[in-house]
Amino acid sequence: MSLLLSLGLLTLLPWSSARDPQGLSPAKTLVGAAAGREGTRNRAAEHPVPALPPSPFTYLHGARPRPLARPDERILFRLDGTAGPQTFTLRQLQALPTVRYATDQPQLKHEGVYEGVPLRDLAALGGFAGRDVRVYASNGFVATIRAHDYLHEPIMLAYRMDGQAIPVLQKGPLTVVLPRRPARFHTPAYSAAWVWFAVRLGPVP
Repeated sequence: MSLLLSLGLLTLLPWSSARDPQGLSPAKTLVGAAAGREGTRNRAAEHPVPALPPSPFTYLHGARPRPLARPDERILFRLDGTAGPQTFTLRQLQALPTVRYATDQPQLKHEGVYEGVPLRDLAALGGFAGRDVRVYASNGFVATIRAHDYLHEPIMLAYRMDGQAIPVLQKGPLTVVLPRRPARFHTPAYSAAWVWFAVRLGPVP
């Protein structure tokens, strides 16, 4: 990953007080990026990531220090980043930049207030923001979400609904949620983007 890209990721999350989601200082982040493996640099060169536009949406909170996973905690999610996979417990996801909004879940025909991590921030953390992404569900379902959509709208990986953990019967514990606007998000063309039982995110190869 290039130095310019690393700087771009640092400026993406202004709420994080110039620290990355793992609590590393900017200097350590840049050194770690510069010391990436040759294979990682080659893959990045094959898929150049454009500069990110400023975030157009409001966060409930920015990045917080990511807690260490406890031995008894369940791993809920995997991020297939350019420098290798990262795994997250629920508490670790909750430490990432978070948005909250009300929207209508079309399949459940339910209006709820959802809280979670924008796909934009997950993609930035993985080093592939600006590329189309794929979301994988535990039941084998896979959906592609376009970069234009998640960069400009707060599409989220939701972990909370109406102030509570999302139960399996409501398509949890993690589910992809789209805001009410733009209206195209609530048309059949986007029905596949509402991924239930989400367990993994990565760039489209």
